[in-house]
Amino acid sequence: MFKDGEFNWKPRVAWPLAASAASWSTTSPAPSRGGDWPSSQSWRSSARRSEIPPGFPAEAGSRARPGAAMGRPVCRTLFCRLSAYRLIGFLTAVTLCRAQVVTQNEKMPLNTPASLRCSLQNSEEVLIVTWQKVKPVSPENMVTFSKNHGVVVQPAYKDKINITQLELKNSTITFWNTTLEDEGCYKCLFNTFGSGKISGTACLTLSVQPTVFLHYKFFEDHLNITCSANARPAPVISWKVSGSGIENSTEVLSHPNGTTSVTSILQVKDPKSQVGKEVVCQVLHLGKVTSVAQTVDKGFWFSVPLLLSIVSLVILLVLISILLYWKRHRNQDREP
Repeated sequence: MFKDGEFNWKPRVAWPLAASAASWSTTSPAPSRGGDWPSSQSWRSSARRSEIPPGFPAEAGSRARPGAAMGRPVCRTLFCRLSAYRLIGFLTAVTLCRAQVVTQNEKMPLNTPASLRCSLQNSEEVLIVTWQKVKPVSPENMVTFSKNHGVVVQPAYKDKINITQLELKNSTITFWNTTLEDEGCYKCLFNTFGSGKISGTACLTLSVQPTVFLHYKFFEDHLNITCSANARPAPVISWKVSGSGIENSTEVLSHPNGTTSVTSILQVKDPKSQVGKEVVCQVLHLGKVTSVAQTVDKGFWFSVPLLLSIVSLVILLVLISILLYWKRHRNQDREP
């Protein structure tokens, strides 16, 4: 079977993957040419060099069966690939479920009509559409629509809202006149025949455009320039003014109607430096900037002491006139 110096025996059976360096025992016969193992065949967990057939390299125990050395890494790689595929499939399914309902957030002025829209993108049969207001504890039902019952508005929302798009896959809810209580997020719930409940969320933000006032006032030793803005949400005030020795202070006041007043005051220590110059107040609100400019009039600065002098002179003249009139009337009474 063997020739001197060479080894040409090739078994027709595959080596088991689980064995690491197994070989036949000295008492076990070799496999037959047909490739069948004898019933008395036994395996050992480790091989001895003396049991390796002649002509085999010394490291044949590890090289003879590549599948044994690569079995575990291959299985691990395959498991990792399957896990990755499952993860990708799960994320895709979640994304598709979220993308089934298309919504859009709205920003509208306070005390005006506003609408929120929902659209179902799949082919499921819709039985009923429900609009809910998202609240901390649990959503609150507002209005429903179905072919059998039409539009049903809950008592707490009557004369406030309604469904203005009477479709099962495209629904629009309209607020007739928005108030502060209407600001928040709303859920549109599609109850389908095949997939159950499918929902989407749309949020409504209410705003009030800013009203801006700019004025200034001279004092004996300084000048105050005041800019105030009232809006919702709270505006941000900045200045365009030149000169030195200017201090800025800001006051914020919230009102019950949901608006916020912001007042910024510039105190100029040297009033003369601002006389004849233009002062610009900039109000930032919802990404838009509103600018109000005013030129400081020089007449007000020196009129304060002059006005005091004029008032004092007028009072003195009035007193002199009264005294002269009194003396003249007295002299007339003494004459016969």
